[in-house]
Amino acid sequence: MKLFPFKFLRAPAPRAPRRAYAADPWLAGREPEGPVMTNAYEQVVWVYRAVNALAEQVANVPFLFSRGERGRENQITAGPLPAFYQRPHPGLNRFQYWELRVLWLMLRGECFRVPIFEEGRERRLRAVLLPDPARFQHLVRDHRLVGWRYTGGGPQTPLADQVFLPEEVWFERLPNPFDFWRGLSPLQVAGPPARADFAASSFMRGLIENNADGGLLVRSQEPLSEEQQEEILAALRARKRRAGVADRPLFLWGVNSIEQPQLSSSDLQFLENRRFTRAEICAAFGVPEEIITTTEHAKYDVMEGARLNFIENRVAPLCNRLSAEEQITVRALDPEAAGWFDLDSLPILQQSRRTRLAAAKVGFDMGIPLNELNRCLDLGFKPLPWGDAGFVPGHLRELHNGTAPRPQP
Repeated sequence: MKLFPFKFLRAPAPRAPRRAYAADPWLAGREPEGPVMTNAYEQVVWVYRAVNALAEQVANVPFLFSRGERGRENQITAGPLPAFYQRPHPGLNRFQYWELRVLWLMLRGECFRVPIFEEGRERRLRAVLLPDPARFQHLVRDHRLVGWRYTGGGPQTPLADQVFLPEEVWFERLPNPFDFWRGLSPLQVAGPPARADFAASSFMRGLIENNADGGLLVRSQEPLSEEQQEEILAALRARKRRAGVADRPLFLWGVNSIEQPQLSSSDLQFLENRRFTRAEICAAFGVPEEIITTTEHAKYDVMEGARLNFIENRVAPLCNRLSAEEQITVRALDPEAAGWFDLDSLPILQQSRRTRLAAAKVGFDMGIPLNELNRCLDLGFKPLPWGDAGFVPGHLRELHNGTAPRPQP
């Protein structure tokens, strides 16, 4: 007996939509459309070389530690602070640490450092980890940064998925006028020339692998069925199966004419276009072309001037930016210490210092005190007790303000 005249039926569960495997050229048996650039750092040689040239140069500048006022400081050569920077992380040495800092700034426009402290009463810094900035998402509430959400992506990453407070992450970024919270990467600016260079390189590779053959055009007055089209395409592929092998003879039925397209003059200008794209990529990262490649117009004096310009106008400002952000790490190990890059130890800057010394000698012969020359020309010397007095050439008599010189015996 039915108590209720209604019949309730459960709606069938919706089926998952079937994947259209035929859309994939490889699964459908068709040839892919062509190579696609997914990562310019891995696929474009000029991006890789420009970024690595900058990172390697910064990593090879000595990073020193001292206590006291700059110019009269006491250098720290031993202790826990220099020992920590020999291996800031169990998986990173001192060169890889600075290289990763520069790589993330150039590729992502920002760098995240996660400090790892020892457990116990003393909050002592044990290691510093540099994860991928792309896995961080900023959390903003009431116009204020309240945290960072890290999405590692699996057990293979060095950190588990978690949310960090702003003070738990050391964050640095390049200026970005369009986003207050995130940095602007030079790779984003170098993206169009990088894609153009990758396309030109892929075109050249396909041209070489096809024995400089741009393909064939098959014409037929009668319409061909799909089976006939597949037979003709299979025969043409078998004829051009391997690069560097002589073409085999081919006979096709039902075809009126076969034409071979020739490369035009505009197609052959990709080598010249690659030079322009290389210059644009180097300009985006601030690296001269003479640093990453040897051009036919680069002479020894031109390359030397380009290297000096690269050190003074690109490496030195970047080192100052890194050392300013690095003070929080140095103070976590030693509150009274300071870290700085010793750029004057580079041979090319030592040669520049010798040029400034020659100019200082001319000024000293004019009676300018040595301490004043040291301050103006940045000679790097400590202030001398007698350096505030001026001397004239000849017998090196000391100058006095408004008084007659003392008689010499």
